[in-house]
Amino acid sequence: MVITLLLPLSALLVTALTRGFGQALNWQTLTLENFQQALWGYPAIRQAFVTSLWLTGLSAIVLSVMALFLAFFLSWRRSRLVRGLGFASELTYALPGIVTGVAAMLFFLRPLPLLGVSLYGTVWIILAAYLANFLALVLRPTLAGFAQIEPSLDEAARLCGAGLIRRMTDILLPLAAPSVLAGALLVFLTALNEIQVSVLLVTAQTQTLGPTIIFLDEGGSAPLAAAVGCLMIGVVLGLMLLASRLTRRLPQGVLPWQA
Repeated sequence: MVITLLLPLSALLVTALTRGFGQALNWQTLTLENFQQALWGYPAIRQAFVTSLWLTGLSAIVLSVMALFLAFFLSWRRSRLVRGLGFASELTYALPGIVTGVAAMLFFLRPLPLLGVSLYGTVWIILAAYLANFLALVLRPTLAGFAQIEPSLDEAARLCGAGLIRRMTDILLPLAAPSVLAGALLVFLTALNEIQVSVLLVTAQTQTLGPTIIFLDEGGSAPLAAAVGCLMIGVVLGLMLLASRLTRRLPQGVLPWQA
């Protein structure tokens, strides 16, 4: 733990709290200017924070809805098509992010059929890559939640004439909500720190946090990049603590950092 986690994080924090890269941390070099600049000094960093937060939040919401319906069919209405969709979600998550990024570039380079609109160079191509890459993260917890739901509840509602959407909203969603929420948190935490996919898809107008840190470091602003990294860690830790407080309402084994 000390070698693989605490020492690297301490180096990141020390760099963020000093005036220049490589300086020793003492009362003469101690400063909070890097954090101030990361929060309010650079509009590009602030825009990257905003873009990453709403982009990952939207991805988590869309994937939660997709996983809810896909888990329903995978659990109780298995077919070749549904099994193929489940396998595809696992495959896209197993692929390296750089491969997903290149595939998104090639697929969305031309305008979409019928619509005539190209997603290349916009923030929406990053969203499409996130949806393809992170479906498995929310699908697995949702499947665990459906495994604890009695199928007779859905069958009784169907015999009473309730349609699929009505059964989802009134019966299945309230019962599976803790598992779906856990999966949405996993998607949010993973997508917020994602670099491999988005580094190929970002532009000057559509920056996200991961590539922003790389560009700052390569541009000679290592202390500022370290400050942005510390802020990202703070957001992730806050969300992990929130998810941990919900453990009692979640199926066992849903959160990967808890046994």
